[in-house]
Amino acid sequence: MARPQNPNLNFNNLIVLVSKLRRKLDSQIEAEVYYRGLKNFKSSYLPIFLLLYKNGDTVVNIAEACGVTKQAISKLVSEMSGLGYLKTQVNKEDRRSSVVLLSAKGKRMATEVRKCLHKLSENYKSLMGRNKFDSMVELLDILLVLHE
Repeated sequence: MARPQNPNLNFNNLIVLVSKLRRKLDSQIEAEVYYRGLKNFKSSYLPIFLLLYKNGDTVVNIAEACGVTKQAISKLVSEMSGLGYLKTQVNKEDRRSSVVLLSAKGKRMATEVRKCLHKLSENYKSLMGRNKFDSMVELLDILLVLHE
């Protein structure tokens, strides 16, 4: 089915829409995590919790995966370590660097965060329909790849 053309929809509006959606998603995830009794969560922690859910990694690799600077991730790791969510250990492959891991507290938080994300995705699927949701995710992934 052809999509109606909207003369106001251009790249600038796409950026605005994505930016607004990101802020709303962040706010919704923070509220859901808070509702679950976890008070110290910030949406900026989300990529760290998702990346380290199963395995640890170096700050350099985390920064590359997130598309931000090593300094930004180092600051985030320091903040999250101070809250007890992360721990570090010497990298067995390169003793000059450290591996960042989730602590027990961090694993609990990461599990709750994943539950919140799953709930949010399921809500969208029920509102939009699974096919539209899957298409949306696929299109967003294509846009991401185009910008890499």
